[in-house]
This record gives sequence, structure tokens and C-alpha cells, in this order.
Amino acid sequence: MPTCRNCGETCDAAELTRHVSEGWLVVHCPACHAPLGSYRLGTPSVDRMRNAE
Repeated sequence: MPTCRNCGETCDAAELTRHVSEGWLVVHCPACHAPLGSYRLGTPSVDRMRNAE
């Protein structure tokens, strides 16, 4: 259960406010609406991972 750093409210994940903005999922506290995190949606268009040599 995440705790908001702004107001100290502890919420269930299902109670969090979510919205999508330009390919990002942004999660907010339902009590004070402070941002709790942002997550990139989808996969990157280019895979930049390389094998270690």
C-alpha cells in the first residue's frame, strides 16, 4: 500500500487516481492529488540494449 509523501495518507492501489498523458501513466494521491509516480507505457521504438563484451 503506497503512502503519499505529501500528506502521509496510506491508500490501496485500487484507490489511486490515474491518468494517461503523452504515453505516460501518472498516478496521484486520492486525498491531496500529489503525484506519486509516472510509468512509461508501451515499449521503446528502438531497443538500445547491447550485449556485454
